[in-house]
Amino acid sequence: MAKEAVIPTGCWPAVLRDELAAAYAGEKTVDAFMSRVGVIWPRPFIETGTGKGKFRAWRKIDLDRVINPEAVGGDPEVF
Repeated sequence: MAKEAVIPTGCWPAVLRDELAAAYAGEKTVDAFMSRVGVIWPRPFIETGTGKGKFRAWRKIDLDRVINPEAVGGDPEVF
């Protein structure tokens, strides 16, 4: 069953796990987000473990570079 992405109340943390990264990117599910990682979205800056112990995390600024590159002074093609 697909996990739903939920937008947290308040501000976004600088480092986002799977669910928060998916929500921040505007994807409906974590699976939808993960299917676009490395294509549209950048790869996680931390990726360790396997199976249920897998840990992945994205920097919010890396996602911002894709969402609005001019605002952060970056090129969306570079990730």
